[in-house]
Amino acid sequence: MNGNPVYYALALVAATLLLFPFPIALLVGWTPPGLGAREVRKPYAHAILCLYLQAPLNALPRIADFPQGVVTACATLGVACGGMAVACLVRALRAGRRIAAGGER
Repeated sequence: MNGNPVYYALALVAATLLLFPFPIALLVGWTPPGLGAREVRKPYAHAILCLYLQAPLNALPRIADFPQGVVTACATLGVACGGMAVACLVRALRAGRRIAAGGER
C-alpha cells in the first residue's frame, strides 16, 4: 500500500549521510569560512535539522506499513518541519544583518 520499503530506506540513508553531519558539526562548534558568528551558525544548523527530520517522518511510517492515516499525519508533521526550517532561516538572516549593522545582540 505504501510502496516499496527499500526505496524509502535508501532515501532515509541518503538523507542521513547528506544532511545530518553538517548541522551536527555546526552545533559542536565548527564554523565554515564566511558563515560568521555563533548567532548565525545555530539557526542554520536548526534549519538543516528540521529539513532532515522530514526524511524519517516520511520514510519510517511507510517502511513499517502503517495505516494511511498515520502516514498522512507524519507527512503533515514533515510539512510543519519545513515551515520551522524557514523560520530558522529567517532568524539566521536577521541575526546576520544585526551583526553586520554593528549590534552584537
